[in-house]
Amino acid sequence: MNKQDIKKLAKDKGLDVVEETMKINESGLDFLVSHAKDEEGVKWILRIPRRPDSMAKANQEKYVLDAVNGNTHIQAPDWSIFTNELIAYKQLDGVPAGTVDPEIQNYVWSFDFESSPAAYHQSLGRLLAQLHQVPTSYVKGAGIAMYNSDEARKSMKSRMENVKDTYGVNQELWNRWQAWISNDALWPKHTGLSHGDVHPGHILINTGCEVTGLIDWTEVAVTDVSRDFTAHYLVFGEAGLEKVIDAYENAGGKTWSHMKEHIIELHAAGAIVVAEFAQSSGLKEMEDMAKQMLGVSDHQ
Repeated sequence: MNKQDIKKLAKDKGLDVVEETMKINESGLDFLVSHAKDEEGVKWILRIPRRPDSMAKANQEKYVLDAVNGNTHIQAPDWSIFTNELIAYKQLDGVPAGTVDPEIQNYVWSFDFESSPAAYHQSLGRLLAQLHQVPTSYVKGAGIAMYNSDEARKSMKSRMENVKDTYGVNQELWNRWQAWISNDALWPKHTGLSHGDVHPGHILINTGCEVTGLIDWTEVAVTDVSRDFTAHYLVFGEAGLEKVIDAYENAGGKTWSHMKEHIIELHAAGAIVVAEFAQSSGLKEMEDMAKQMLGVSDHQ
């Protein structure tokens, strides 16, 4: 879809954007995203679904966004246009912490990555603490998955087995997963409202590198909140994870003795998410990536 197509689609939905102001971001797996200004100079974000299944959770996402916007200080999208062909909202303050560049297959950062500021880690911890303490009753009518701690753990076990049955899993990796899933000491005894995809492209920061908001709430659920820390661990390692957990605990976030270890093990099970996406989307390149991560690729 080109700029002219997007402009026409927006106009059909009642939004008149200026074609010359459009910047298209192709990096999203579920949505093509365009940044644009309207005739009054107001900045908008336009999300166009890549496939019909991209919109499968849109009603749930909208319900949760309304709850977050109404009950927290977290900046989250407020959808003005919500149709099967287009979601549009006024751009939030701040910029993404990092944006994926398809050419280099890595993030282009909005700050000096090598000396990532303490304000970034600390404010992310505070924001996650606020999110995870949102009363789950606020999203009960959303239709999202709502697990207690036992259910979240059983769900992970079931997902592991499904991926093994579908694609297979390298024996060493499978043994690691089984040691983790059976170790009571690692697992939390609580769940909370979890964004589910907290990576730099979805994290908004201000000029002081403080985290102010989150975008793309497609994976939101009440479940094990540890998944909101795994991308930070992937990017910033154990030291970065510790900084976020410290700030999280200081802001009232609920921690447990082996939280860090549990997050690291959850990250080691990241192939499950990729394999599930490969199944639901039918994309061959995602299947190839999943098999590579699972250690069962033809080239391994």
